[in-house]
Amino acid sequence: MKITGTTRIFTIIAHPCVHVVAPAVFNHLFEAMSMDMAYIAHDTPPEALPATIEAYRSWNNLGGFNVTIPHKESAAVLLDELLPPAADLGAVNTVVRSPGGVLTGYNTDGAGAVQAIGDVRGARCLVIGAGGAARAVIHALLQAGARCVAILNRTLERARALLEHFPEDRAGLFHPDMLPEMDVVVQTTPVADHIPLDLDMRGLRKDVRILETVMRDTALGREARSRGCTLIPGHHMLYHQTGENFRLLTGADVPDAVVRQAFAAAGLPLS
Repeated sequence: MKITGTTRIFTIIAHPCVHVVAPAVFNHLFEAMSMDMAYIAHDTPPEALPATIEAYRSWNNLGGFNVTIPHKESAAVLLDELLPPAADLGAVNTVVRSPGGVLTGYNTDGAGAVQAIGDVRGARCLVIGAGGAARAVIHALLQAGARCVAILNRTLERARALLEHFPEDRAGLFHPDMLPEMDVVVQTTPVADHIPLDLDMRGLRKDVRILETVMRDTALGREARSRGCTLIPGHHMLYHQTGENFRLLTGADVPDAVVRQAFAAAGLPLS
């Protein structure tokens, strides 16, 4: 990849950023499409987020950026405009910078999650976590016809605050007795070294679909595989978002075959 003074830059705001895979995917796409663009990661602690986003306004060759844990909700309030569904969710994962420095936020998390999971009509769903990704996923699940969503989170107050955004007859707090009824589980927290919130995986049916949103191997994923559950790794969700994110950031469409090649090159199998 040749980077010059005219190269248009894109980045992802994360903390930490060691596990993000978007740079590998997007840089492959830029090369395949012969575009003078490059994608980097920007490790930004929460206290530095306001100054970082303000600096982005005057970064003239910055085309836009993605946002991941833990900044999806915090970044949303610092932008100039939010388009649906980001405006309804109060969380963003993709931000486009205009030539004049105006920052517009989008959210493709929910759509990517549901496409990765498949048909959820009538499904009973458990969402672990209550941050920006969880809000987007719950919204998308309900829009796609899920029967109900239960929320499991470390702090009860945050879970209850999240529930205020959804119909009480279709979204509520999780109780362990519900586990055998679940058809879909979505893990939206960054926890990887242990199963979040001591969820007892023994209660899950074999036919449950489990989507991880983190881009690395996790204890929950390993336990799901050992129990014969259907595990959907986080990069499958990213794959279903990439085409739309690429279009938003660059203004160009990318063929799906090229996206698949990029994921293969990054060591992220989709089969």
